[in-house]
Amino acid sequence: MKLNLFKRSMIFATFFGSCLCIALIVASLGTTHWVDARAKRLSNTLDSEGRISFGLFEGHKELNFGGYGWRYYEFSIRTGTHPARRWAWCGTAAQLAAALAAAGGACLLAALGSAARNACSPKPLLVCNGATVLFSLGAIAVWLTEFFLRLQHNVMSDEDLANTWSSDMTADLGTSFWLVVTSCIAAFINIICILVAASETEPNAPALEEKLNGAIMLY
Repeated sequence: MKLNLFKRSMIFATFFGSCLCIALIVASLGTTHWVDARAKRLSNTLDSEGRISFGLFEGHKELNFGGYGWRYYEFSIRTGTHPARRWAWCGTAAQLAAALAAAGGACLLAALGSAARNACSPKPLLVCNGATVLFSLGAIAVWLTEFFLRLQHNVMSDEDLANTWSSDMTADLGTSFWLVVTSCIAAFINIICILVAASETEPNAPALEEKLNGAIMLY
């Protein structure tokens, strides 16, 4: 059975959706705004100020003790100074890598499916996009768990805590996190497009031919 223009267009639209998923996931992995927080020194709340931003692998903070100017610091998983615990950033990154692979597979299948002359089974395309949604949701769940259990209460190092710095209830989920949420939504829209394309029925060729023959005989 040949693909009609509507089905071909819907499948091809998922190609762009999968490309968007890939771009968003890569951007989330490469940026340092999974969490943005502010900090104050409890012993000097009026003059002290701090800004902290970090991603899955590295981040930075700027601290102003009051009267001494801003001090810039970097931290990373390599030095063991990352605010998130190992299971959190490792679990999140691993699931995003799986989502990235699934989105890449969906991208390839959409390109092949839209270029094919005959209709192909939508199942592989559904599986790839479903896996993208599943792993993205898994990454979101892991990070949210770490955020509500730990990060919203403290992103400061032991040394900063000893200097009476506090970031309690000042942390927010940053743009890098919301890129993953957007990627998940894009993959879900892909699934809807595939289901719509699969539900579009073709005219029954034998029945149509029989009607035409009957009309000719009547004529």
